This record gives sequence, C-alpha cells and structure tokens, in this order.
Amino acid sequence: MKRTFFFTPTLLILILGCFLSITTIASAAGTSKVVKRTTTFVGGDIHTLTFTKNGLFVTGHEAGSNSTDEGISWKGIPSLNNVDVMAWATTKLGYLAGGHDGLYRSINSGKTFTRLSFYNKASDVHALGAAGKNVYLGSPQVGFLRSIDNGKSWKVVNSKFGQGFMGTLLVDPLNPLRVIAPDMSNGLVVTTDGGKSWVRFGGPQGAMAIDWNPKNRKEIIALGMGVGGITKDNGKTWSEISVPKGASAIAFNATGSSIFVAFLVGEKASILGSDDLGKHWS
Repeated sequence: MKRTFFFTPTLLILILGCFLSITTIASAAGTSKVVKRTTTFVGGDIHTLTFTKNGLFVTGHEAGSNSTDEGISWKGIPSLNNVDVMAWATTKLGYLAGGHDGLYRSINSGKTFTRLSFYNKASDVHALGAAGKNVYLGSPQVGFLRSIDNGKSWKVVNSKFGQGFMGTLLVDPLNPLRVIAPDMSNGLVVTTDGGKSWVRFGGPQGAMAIDWNPKNRKEIIALGMGVGGITKDNGKTWSEISVPKGASAIAFNATGSSIFVAFLVGEKASILGSDDLGKHWS
C-alpha cells in the first residue's frame, strides 16, 4: 500500500528548529566557507605576496602572476619570467619590483615591467617600500637607499645597514622618514630618520615578510621562519598567530578584513586566506 506523509505545522517548526541549531553550532565551531583557489607557477621559492588596487600579485624565483579574485584564478606576467622578484612597492609612477636581476617598473597596472638602473652598477634588490614620492630600497651590495622622486634617482642613506632586509618595507604615509623593515638578522627593525639609524621593532625572528592593515596601520602582521606574529598596538606588544606549514609570504587583503599566506606546492604558489587572524584557513 502506498503511504502518504503529511507534515503538520508543529512538525515543520521542529525540523526548522533542528536545522537552525545545527547551523548555529557549525558557525560557533568556526566553520568557514570553502574557496576553490588555484595554484600558479613561481619557481623554486616564493618571495612576495602583495595586494594592490589591481588585485593580488605573487612572485618567486622564476615567475610572477596576478589575480583579481583573491587567488581563484591567475594570469602570468611574461616580463617577470626568470627575474626572481624579491620585493615590491607601489609608487605614484606605478609598481616597482626588485630582485637579483635588478629593479623593474610597471606603468600599466602590472601587465608588463621594464628594467631600470638604480645605483651605479648595483643589480641586486632585496627590499622595497614606498609612500607618496618616497621610495626605499635595501640592497646586499650597497645598503639602504632612498629616492624622493618615485624611484628615478637614488641616494645611499646607510651603507652599513640594510643588506639583510627582505621583501616589503612599510613606509609611513604620514611620516615618510619612518620605515619598518623585515631583517633576516635582527627580526623587525624601524627607523624614524629615513634609515640613518635603526632599532628593534619586535615580532618573529628571521623576519622575511611584513604587512599592515590598510585600514589600521597600528595592526601589523609578520612572518618569520615558520612563525607568524601580530601586533595591534604598533609594535608595543606581539602575539603569535598560527600559519600553515611552509608559508613564506603574508599580507592583508585590500580591505584589511582578511590575511593571506603563500606557500609552495612543487614549483607553484598556493594561497590560503583567513578572516579570523589565523584561527582558520581556507
């Protein structure tokens, strides 16, 4: 005999209540949405992960790519093939990218890059940062340099410091003489006189990546040798954040609502994001 089932209003309410309870429990447990991101070829290492108005850029030993959807899809940058970009900066004249092969500039939103001469015969750039027309550069060959014309000309500020800087330099847009740098030898360091003198800033040792929240520059994240750190009071106090194994680059997204890390899978960059400061990654 075929049976017919009828749902009374009371039964429907009970079913709906159970569903809402399960949803609430899952939310409280920290369940986050699953984002299907893809990987992109960078070579044997990852050096930079950078959010700009033109999306997300990632670079490594042999290549660089751009994503406009937070890593769901990627487009390679042919002019950065075999360039080994280690540092990145945004200036009023466009993007600057530096590495073992020198300094490069893009004036078309990162689609193509051309090589620049930056100081005599020096060709090695490990760190870059900019605010307004002020650009700073760390070179293991020369030391710490400054440009006040968007990277057209350079002056050595400190020939005895800056050789160990790595990746992005944070230049304060309200005070361009203040720069925070990841130093492989000293952890994070800061200057308030344009690079003439430096003091420790705290954070993880072996620092190789740093970024600040674009909506709140007192909140800064840093990545050392497999260890993540965060300060919410401009370096006065630090706490550790959990990062995926193998992560070598870290950055806030453009709105400051999430942090992202990049790590190698073979010779490709894989990206994960977290909207709760590293408690959960997707």
